Amino acid sequence: MISLRTAPALVTVGLLLATRLAFAESALPTDKGEIKPMVAEKPMSSETMAMTLPGLQVGAKAPDFRLKNASGEEVSLQSLLAKGKVALAFYRSGDWCPYCTTQLKDLQADLVKIEGAGVQLVGISYDSPETLARVRVKHGLTFPLLADVGSRTIDAFGIRNQEAKGRAAGVAHPVLFLLDPQGVIRAKLMRDNYKDRPEVDEIIAAASSIK
Repeated sequence: MISLRTAPALVTVGLLLATRLAFAESALPTDKGEIKPMVAEKPMSSETMAMTLPGLQVGAKAPDFRLKNASGEEVSLQSLLAKGKVALAFYRSGDWCPYCTTQLKDLQADLVKIEGAGVQLVGISYDSPETLARVRVKHGLTFPLLADVGSRTIDAFGIRNQEAKGRAAGVAHPVLFLLDPQGVIRAKLMRDNYKDRPEVDEIIAAASSIK
């Protein structure tokens, strides 16, 4: 997975603690000629940080969907939830986005660990079923990929990238939602940079915390 050494802070809503240290004042002279000390603010809560990023929040009910997989078969969220916890990994495109390609291959490499945490992994993008089929074969993916052609599910989760243009119009902001068997969002793993994605250990930790 992509290293955390240079990545922006991961926002892990509801299950993982997110903090950010900011400096309230610059070290500038006061009117008495003194230098003001650098003062650290209180850590920002994960809930406050979450509000600055797009998408449904932890505690919300995930909207149901019926999307076609790489074989053209319809898959509903309800059918997935009937089997237990679900991890919905929204990504931009497995066709032309190299960061998404890396993420998909890394998820596949750690699929046994992810499933060992009792969660079903499902990828969702605006790619067509035909594109999904090519991507699965090319990269040897065995977990389901679903086609949200028209981006209706992406819109329902509130994660469409409104600034994306051209062939990227309709793509999702990369985010991984973890749902309990009732379809309630229990964790939201997201970065503020589309090039960076959550580590598998973070996914497993979040999944293991969901009852």
